Amino acid sequence: MSIREAALALLAGAVLCSVAIPFVIAAQRRHRLGQHVYEDAPSSHAAKQGTPTMGGLAFVAAAFAGLAISGFAAPERGLFCLVALAAAVGYADDLLILKGRRALGLRARWKFAFMALLALGYTAWIGQQPGIATENWFGRTVDIPHALWFALAVLALVGTANAVNLTDGLDGLAVGTVIPALIALQLPAAASSIAPIVTTNVAMSVLGACFTFLWFNRHPARVFMGDTGSLLLGALIAGSAIASHLLLLLPLFGLVFVVEALSVMAQVASFKMFGRRILRMSPLHHHFELSGWRETSVTAGFVACQTACAAAAWLLWCTSNVRGAQAP
Repeated sequence: MSIREAALALLAGAVLCSVAIPFVIAAQRRHRLGQHVYEDAPSSHAAKQGTPTMGGLAFVAAAFAGLAISGFAAPERGLFCLVALAAAVGYADDLLILKGRRALGLRARWKFAFMALLALGYTAWIGQQPGIATENWFGRTVDIPHALWFALAVLALVGTANAVNLTDGLDGLAVGTVIPALIALQLPAAASSIAPIVTTNVAMSVLGACFTFLWFNRHPARVFMGDTGSLLLGALIAGSAIASHLLLLLPLFGLVFVVEALSVMAQVASFKMFGRRILRMSPLHHHFELSGWRETSVTAGFVACQTACAAAAWLLWCTSNVRGAQAP
């Protein structure tokens, strides 16, 4: 993968998204379709009712552009299949909501089952690559037993997709936190001491689409990505990390997603065990909303935290690799 290809993929994704999103918005308005705000959402979200959704379809188009730019290389095909199928699960969920069959879309257990099957399939495929279980750990190479690596990879894929989905609750929040995570993950892959399985074109093309999508999704949002987009982006982040031998470092590069997911788990556990909630509402971004923060302030704070975490993880990785290279 050359810098020229990466730049072309980035530009192609941005242009495709700028064309696709207005089409999605117009089509849903024409058919009077839009986001359903669930009853338990903060009262300030009532204004979001009817906002066009499923903007994540633009990410699928962008991912295909990246695949085409790569010449349909095998590693890129694998990552494209993963994100496209993740988007298909999200699309089914969004469609049920739009058609009014279920206010909350697919049942959680079905969504989990489908994503688990995708994770198993992708991990089984990429697990056949030589040396895939050798991971980067701050300048060191760590050989993980293959069975343990397989379990961690499946957990990372399902967990990251779900975490990004949970984060997608405020205007600009999910895409704003995904952008620094994707950027930071591509940089170590380019300078890794372990030859990565190159999937950069698909990731760069979706990254370009994210920049354009943020323009439409910033407050007040003109379109939402829906589960179509959030599941795709989560699968892309985890899939890229696995292919780049950065599986062990993934929680650092996406720390905000980890915190958002843990906030939901802690809320549920506390209520079931002690009959009380530790947050006003989960995920964590809703807790801040109900504590009096403006939506834009919560989004800005979370994006700033994610950017700082991703930058710190990248700098630590770079420093460790320089020291490792200088060591006798």
